[in-house]
Parts: sequence; C-alpha cells; structure tokens
Amino acid sequence: ITYGSCVTLLPFVRDVVASYLNHPSSDVRREAASTFCLLLLPKQTATSSLARKGRSPSYRNSLVGLQPKVSSSGLILQMRLGGPSGALVEEVLQKLLTAVVSDLSPLVRNCIVRALDARYDPYLVQAHHLPPLFMLLQDESLAVRAAALRLLGRLAILNP
Repeated sequence: ITYGSCVTLLPFVRDVVASYLNHPSSDVRREAASTFCLLLLPKQTATSSLARKGRSPSYRNSLVGLQPKVSSSGLILQMRLGGPSGALVEEVLQKLLTAVVSDLSPLVRNCIVRALDARYDPYLVQAHHLPPLFMLLQDESLAVRAAALRLLGRLAILNP
C-alpha cells in the first residue's frame, strides 16, 4: 500500500507494529492490533473520497491488487491477491491471526476480531486463515465468541 508517491507502509506494519503484539501490557497490544488493522488495508471510504476528489492517483493505483471488484448484487467478481503487496498482507495477517488466538487478554482478542472488517474478507476466506477463526468460537469470552460468529457469518457469504 503506497501513501503519497514513494512511502509504503506494509513493511513498517510488518516490522514495527507487529512487534508490539507481544508487548507485556494488554493496553499496548490492543492499540497495536488497532493500528495494525487500520494501516494494513485502507478504508474504502478513504479510497472513494480520494477518487471522488481526483487526488493522489498513485494511491488509487496501489490499491488495484488489494480491492475486490464487487457486482451490484454484492458478489465478488474478480480478486487479485497475489504480488508482493498481497504476500506482505498475507504474512502480516497471519501474525494477527496468531495473536488473536493466543493473546491472554479477552479485550485484545475482541479488539482484533472486531477490527477485521469487510476489507479483510478476500483474505480471511482463504482456507489457511479459517482454522484460527473457528478456534475463536470456543473462546472463554462471550464477546469474542459473538464477534467471531459475526465474522464467520459474513465470510460464509463468500465461502460457504
């Protein structure tokens, strides 16, 4: 993901932000997870507002491989997840999924599950990402189980 013309945040997220997922403080881990999810994939509203205003064509062009093309009925028509950016997103997302099933704090786990919104669906429906999500259905926290069930219900539309 390129912001501006020459700065890519994926290596920063992978190398710096991910290191805080192992911090002793649950508050730091929760904030790292939130930052992780905000920086890993841009929000669609930010993309569409930039497109409407005609700003930053290099930013819009960098999103081509990460955003699925959706039909009017909501079905994904085409998705390109490959390439160096897609591989980095996969690597970083794997770290996040490891943290969501292994973190001791239910607040951190819930924060991570709730932050995995529809932007992540094209990645989360991949078969290798589903087992950690199913493990969340057996979490000790009711809030985490409920958030995981909502997430899996949303993914079931894409991958029954």
